[in-house]
Amino acid sequence: MDVLARAPETRFETLVDELREAILTGRYRAGERLVQEDLAEAFRVSRIPLREALRRLEGEGLVIISPNRGAIVRPLAPKDIVDLYDLRLALETLAVRRAAERYADVREATTRRREEAAAAVESGALTTLFRLDRDFHADLAAASDNPHLVAALGGQWSQIMRIMHAYLRVGTYAPNVWQEHSGLADAVAHGDADGAAERLRLHLTTSRDRILADLWDKGPVSR
Repeated sequence: MDVLARAPETRFETLVDELREAILTGRYRAGERLVQEDLAEAFRVSRIPLREALRRLEGEGLVIISPNRGAIVRPLAPKDIVDLYDLRLALETLAVRRAAERYADVREATTRRREEAAAAVESGALTTLFRLDRDFHADLAAASDNPHLVAALGGQWSQIMRIMHAYLRVGTYAPNVWQEHSGLADAVAHGDADGAAERLRLHLTTSRDRILADLWDKGPVSR
């Protein structure tokens, strides 16, 4: 296929990315109705690709489409956070164990991202900070050499990123997060599967508990 033939696909993926980003960052809030006419005007697209983009985001768990109400941003509840972190813990524990069995080494990339994360905290670049966090965990999943595991975890990242955007700010992003990442990468590189699994458990449960504490302080997004 030539470039012109691929261009509509590129435009569609851009639309999906922009809509996803608008939901993740709270431009469209939980429970808000997504009026197609308004979206078509805001994103300068026709209704057909817009409907397809909303269906894609429905598959990612970000949007609910019903015959009566149309499309709304899927509400978040405390149970969503608990359930997602339970799933993360199960999938990522398997990933780091498999990666450690292979003595996979992601330390160089982790060090580079740690420096970028420090700069992102300094500048208040939340989106960059969360992307770096996601990419670190995605690297560990890829190091498991299990494409089915990578796909299963990858399917949850939109929801996980949304929770991070909803409840974490630069001021509440723990300064030792990347220390924990580095320790986890070291354990994997040295083939310490048990140590890596325990470091991951502490890392994820601490993150989950911090988010839940913030949620109860401010009131949940939705029940």
